Amino acid sequence: MKFDSLRDYIDEINRLGELKIIEGADWNLEIGAITELVAERQGPALLFDRIKDYPAGFRVLTNAFSSVRRTALVHGLPTGLTPVETLKAWRERMEGYQPVPPVEVKDGPVKENILKGEDIDLFKFPTPKWHEHDGGRYIGTGCAVITRDPDDGWINLGCYRGVIQDRNLMTIKINLGKHGRLMMSKYHARGESCPVAVAVGQEPTLFAVAADMAIRGGVGEYEYAGWMRGAPVEVVKGEATDLPVPATAEIVIEGEIPPPPFEPLSEGPFGEWTGYTAELTQGVHPTMKVKAILHRNDPIILGVPPLKPPIPYDFAIPKKAAGVWEQIEKADIPGIKGVWFPPGFSSAAILAIAVEQQYPGHAKMAALVGSACRAGTYGGRITIVVDDDIDVSDIGELMWAVATRCKAEEVDIVRGLWTAPTDPRMDPEDRNKNLIVSSRIIINACRPWDMLKDFPPVNRFSDDYRKKTLDKWSDVITG
Repeated sequence: MKFDSLRDYIDEINRLGELKIIEGADWNLEIGAITELVAERQGPALLFDRIKDYPAGFRVLTNAFSSVRRTALVHGLPTGLTPVETLKAWRERMEGYQPVPPVEVKDGPVKENILKGEDIDLFKFPTPKWHEHDGGRYIGTGCAVITRDPDDGWINLGCYRGVIQDRNLMTIKINLGKHGRLMMSKYHARGESCPVAVAVGQEPTLFAVAADMAIRGGVGEYEYAGWMRGAPVEVVKGEATDLPVPATAEIVIEGEIPPPPFEPLSEGPFGEWTGYTAELTQGVHPTMKVKAILHRNDPIILGVPPLKPPIPYDFAIPKKAAGVWEQIEKADIPGIKGVWFPPGFSSAAILAIAVEQQYPGHAKMAALVGSACRAGTYGGRITIVVDDDIDVSDIGELMWAVATRCKAEEVDIVRGLWTAPTDPRMDPEDRNKNLIVSSRIIINACRPWDMLKDFPPVNRFSDDYRKKTLDKWSDVITG
């Protein structure tokens, strides 16, 4: 289904009974706490209105995509499938990717209000303080940060957290190795400021491609989103930059990031996807000087605050797992039957791979490629490879395989792989040196190759007998 704006999506999930409107909540912690409590119960999307200190109509949407059904809606997939079936359907759909370039239009709803000069005020919007230990109000959680490569003109959209520092100043945490950071560094190497635009509250596919997609460098997120939604994304030229910004976005913040040294401003602490509060850091992150703010009438902030795992806070289906799957197969590793990240881990902290073993060493090859490929390495800690009789989306089955099919002395460790700076176990000295790497534990929880025929059979009825029994006794079993 094609959504032309975040409002179209809100209307649809409201029609489906998957939206709850909440009035009167406080931007200071209450919105974040309500979001956490509802997400823990796998509840509906939440639309906050009449927020304390703000006029009616200035709203915040949270928990927007964290059910399987809502995830499927955004990605143009059938609803009613199981999690693994939904991931497989997404992977099959990815095979038909053809870029659909954006279309520039003269005007759009995002330009209903244009703020410049003394009118710029980031505090105009009801940005929540999401977690109790946060060091500020993070307007950039469900965002798309837009940059252009100065060499070839490639437009990138990435989801990088952003905290309000002042009326016209915000810090954007673009980590080393991210495409947006690579582009920014090119401008800075020339002694130039990097133009940047931050969309807050864009149509859902744009958040999906910015935040949760393993898209290789050089493939534009606008083109990918156009393919996903079956129609070009409409963009307008910014007011303070010449960057293309979504025409129907709720809010777009435009400006520039001057070259280092960055201003000595605190970035954090912030409750991150690891389930921990990332420590306070001083003067190490890019600072954006805001030159213009565009926004619709009655704007809506899309809020996607990280929550403690295993709560799925962004999408219920870990689409990056499809990217890992693709990259393993492109490395000529056959027999991959499933790839998964357990719920709540937006990066590959725990990566599970199911393989139909075909030769000695096959399982370990799959684990090593999955751990080191771009889609699978960032933020990784543990890689588990299992036989294809294991449902990789079921954490209980994974742990059963680990407990019964691996030997502790055969667990491997791979060192020096790219990771996230928010890793709570990173050596502080390494973090201060921007040595953002960590080790991976590789657990081979497959039946040993030389015991495949002799390994004890699983104590479970065959699928045929289970079906026959269910057909005969369904009123007893399901009643």
